[in-house]
Amino acid sequence: MKFRFTLGLAVVLMFGMTACQDLSVENPNNPDRTKALSSPQDVEKLASDTFTDYWASMQWSSRSMPWSTIADEISSSWANWGMRDMSSEPRIAWNNDPAYNREEMTESPWFGSYGCISNAADALIAVEGNEAIYESEGIDTNRIKAFAKMNLGLCLGNLATRFDRAFIVDETTDLEAVALGQVELDLAPYTEVRDAAIAKLDEAIAIASANSFTITDAEDWVFGLTVDNNDLVRIANSFAARILASNARTPEERAAADWGTIISRVDAGITADFAPIGDDNGDIREWDAMKFYGQEHRTWARADYRTIGPADESGGYDNWLATPTQNRNIYDGFNSSDRRIVGAGGPEESGSYFRYVGVAGPFPSSRGTYHYSSHTHNKYKPYQENNANGVMTHMTKAEMDLYKAEGLLRTGGSAATVAQLINNTRVANGELPPATAATPAGTPADGSWKNSQIHLNGTLWGYLIHEFRMETMATAGALAYANDRGWGDLVQGTPIHYPVPGAELETLALDNYTFGGVGGPGGAPKNKADRNLAIEDRNVRVK
Repeated sequence: MKFRFTLGLAVVLMFGMTACQDLSVENPNNPDRTKALSSPQDVEKLASDTFTDYWASMQWSSRSMPWSTIADEISSSWANWGMRDMSSEPRIAWNNDPAYNREEMTESPWFGSYGCISNAADALIAVEGNEAIYESEGIDTNRIKAFAKMNLGLCLGNLATRFDRAFIVDETTDLEAVALGQVELDLAPYTEVRDAAIAKLDEAIAIASANSFTITDAEDWVFGLTVDNNDLVRIANSFAARILASNARTPEERAAADWGTIISRVDAGITADFAPIGDDNGDIREWDAMKFYGQEHRTWARADYRTIGPADESGGYDNWLATPTQNRNIYDGFNSSDRRIVGAGGPEESGSYFRYVGVAGPFPSSRGTYHYSSHTHNKYKPYQENNANGVMTHMTKAEMDLYKAEGLLRTGGSAATVAQLINNTRVANGELPPATAATPAGTPADGSWKNSQIHLNGTLWGYLIHEFRMETMATAGALAYANDRGWGDLVQGTPIHYPVPGAELETLALDNYTFGGVGGPGGAPKNKADRNLAIEDRNVRVK
């Protein structure tokens, strides 16, 4: 199909019409944009803000909260951002009508990612061929290029993870020709968008590997962190590992991922948690909704039983699973030897990551008491209690360790190494008995939320998936969703990805389409182990 000017890509098209202009030439088509890029300092500022653009497309409210509820990571039945519609059961198809009042769940990450791509590409185009001018004014063009390319790659990766297809656009795209109808720009499948994201990250890695530079904490490009060229290489490699592992739509695709490459990316990646620091009171840029709203148990959310329940040793979770969905409710006596969830004092003592609340959630019972939970996530509580200031962990070293462990399990690697990678958090944080080389591998199904006591079930896969859920909760928008999708652990009917937003399709004059719903196209399949869905299906047929 031939590309037409769209609301979603209008910001991207701007750089094809302006940033390619010489710095000294005014562009009458868009004088404000040209003026904004009229000096090397302006361009550096634009590049420096591209991490903020990425962050906004990932961590702000509509980009993270509903994506967590559809993965049953947190539970909330409030209507905001589509949380109620998309996490209630039975699952329904995504409403892709542009007039739908929760359209921001898809529009925000879509348009936000393209805004990031636009700004990164603008900066890259402005720098190209003008390096001497920038250097004469003390501006490091390699720093600009590496940083902008990395964030452009991250935003392409965001699109590849969430949507079935997207436009692949970067600083090399001739958008002026596209806007004039001289060049076609097609929507590419998610696998190609993923590959484009990795290619852009590799360009950033190549520049940072060959050139020394430092982004200081005072400059605030990465929210209070000092990042030098070697740090950027490690960060980009770890993001590449996440994108490669998260892209799968089915267990078969996750098994077929390039685990050798993922392992090598992990080995070249971060050696400590990547944790930007919010310091603007959550007013403008440095806002992490998952760590603010997602931990506010009095008004917004609870920890979903499907995340913490598999570690319950009281039998309560088994009873909860055996109860038809609409009759499920909060239950007493939740107990676990995982000290992240339950303290040593027993059921009513909070763990290090989760807080015992003990009363029904703040949601209307008419919306389903199955949304209730006795616990709330509490690991990042200081950020919330300090008015959205403080550490905003976005990628943990544990996440990287667990990708490597998963890769080794899938490729016949060392069981001893797998056990050690799991034990890095299982023992140190969970205070659980260590996995060993003699622990049976099992299968990914051992880690399903449909099973109880997976932390004690005696298989590496069960331990590994439990560690993923404990250690990555509330870190990155759509991460739990992508992992559950690849493990085949989404609730039946949950969309396995989302369509191009309806507003974009409407402007492109393309037919609207969608995914999800029980039995619908692109809906997560029924898992035969889920007894309650079988009961519900039977009841529907009887009616």
